[in-house]
Amino acid sequence: MNYHKIYGILFSIFVIFIITGCAAEKPDNSGNQLAAWLKGVWITGIGTYTIYTDSHYFVLSSEGDSTRPNLYYGASQVRYNEKGMARKQVLRLREYPGSEPVIFREDVFQPDHKETPLVIDTTCFDKNNCTIKDGIIYDVIIEKTDKYILLATCNGDKEKIFSNGVSVYLPADGGEFYSYRIEEF
Repeated sequence: MNYHKIYGILFSIFVIFIITGCAAEKPDNSGNQLAAWLKGVWITGIGTYTIYTDSHYFVLSSEGDSTRPNLYYGASQVRYNEKGMARKQVLRLREYPGSEPVIFREDVFQPDHKETPLVIDTTCFDKNNCTIKDGIIYDVIIEKTDKYILLATCNGDKEKIFSNGVSVYLPADGGEFYSYRIEEF
């Protein structure tokens, strides 16, 4: 499999999403605050970058080496709401060490080359838990202060997004994983 060609295609799609997706409908209240605190480029660990815009987020993660690559590239549509954040993955390349790459892509473009907007069902925001319906993940705000927003994500995990550009992922089985916003836009 020609990895350079795959990576080139993924990068091209990534650029198209960035160019077409930076202007989106602005949510009210908590959703507006959540969108503003997330918007930008985040770094986690070694080699993982997450980029949030008003209507998309992208994850670029390359670890390992050429003999044992651990790769993850994803693009998702996102909508913010006063109850939380709804997200739908439309592109994914995943390769674990020792395995073949798995590629998923959903065509979200209309005949006029504009992206089909993500339509969400606001009744799917459960007051304490992540909900998944029709491929859309609904992460709900369970606590909000002027310093942080706490989201309930899937499998009992939580994420605390701070106003100062720090985020802490809190898996249900314990531990903490920090991300830092290194660029705002």
